[in-house]
Amino acid sequence: MYWQAFRAAPEALIVLDAAGVVRLASSAAEGLFGRVTADLVGRRVDELLISDPRGALPEPSGGQESDGEPIYTTSAIRQPDGAELPVDVRLRTLPGDPSGLVVLAVDDQGSGGLSRASLEHRVARLQQAGVAQEQALGDVILNQERERARIAAGVHDDSLQVITAAMLRLQHLRRRLREPRDLELLGKLEDSLALAADRLRRLIFDFRPPKLSSEGLAAATRDLLDGLAEDHSLVVHLDNRLRDEPALPTRLLLFRMLQEAVANVAKHADADECTVVLGEQDDGYLVRVVDDGIGAENVEGHVEADFETPAGHLGLILMRERAALAGGWIRISSVAGSGTTVTFWVPRGADLQSKGAA
Repeated sequence: MYWQAFRAAPEALIVLDAAGVVRLASSAAEGLFGRVTADLVGRRVDELLISDPRGALPEPSGGQESDGEPIYTTSAIRQPDGAELPVDVRLRTLPGDPSGLVVLAVDDQGSGGLSRASLEHRVARLQQAGVAQEQALGDVILNQERERARIAAGVHDDSLQVITAAMLRLQHLRRRLREPRDLELLGKLEDSLALAADRLRRLIFDFRPPKLSSEGLAAATRDLLDGLAEDHSLVVHLDNRLRDEPALPTRLLLFRMLQEAVANVAKHADADECTVVLGEQDDGYLVRVVDDGIGAENVEGHVEADFETPAGHLGLILMRERAALAGGWIRISSVAGSGTTVTFWVPRGADLQSKGAA
């Protein structure tokens, strides 16, 4: 009776002895392995699979027996024609069995008829991989912020102060010079140092805008837009509808996403005008960046996407990842020839490790 039930099982089942030799096989195993039972029984498992799945079994410790819970792994069937077929394998030992028998349930990864247990395990593995990816992304972004702060402090405390001191010495030297040619050369040197100092100040702003902490998101955004206007001759507008100032971690997250959106306008939009709206919605913060540039190329009509970003726009991809990490979202809408709108939302109290802490 047991043998008939085993043979009729809907899954591809094989039973291995302690030496890894097949002792029993279900009818479904014949179809999956492409061999009749007589050709399966007596073969070593590593003749049928590219690896012995029993290696996934935990080593017994302290004389404790297996609890009979299934262990999951993957392998591939060595088919008679030499091809390999990827499979999921579920192993189960028999509690209290001293002979070392192991039951394998084998599922074709490409089939639509996976067992519920295999499907649940695959979903769990994908979820674990997603969590690990989010945690890794969070670590990268947090480390990036720490490195930005370190570089900004180093530039301010070292390079910028050295340049400032050099400019003061040049001013002192100017009072001693009389020759017009010498004064002209000195003026060029002062201009070069002033340009270097200005670039370093901008670098410090990009890494850690000073007003973000002291004056808030709107003030830092105003400076960001002023830089866009100066460097790219754009008309800029800021519409601040915030009723309260976001907490500093949320402020930093919003500003980093704003930087990416504004950089996208500068690099890709070919715009004459850019507007930023800071607001609140659904117990969170909503930011909208609108430009009147070229919009989405080779696209007719209206395009809106929660997940897809235009090819080559790495900044938008980074924005999407930051928003997802914080439990928020980003939407991009564009009309060819009529500009682009980037809208993003993050919950109140979000920061760069919101999901990881949840």
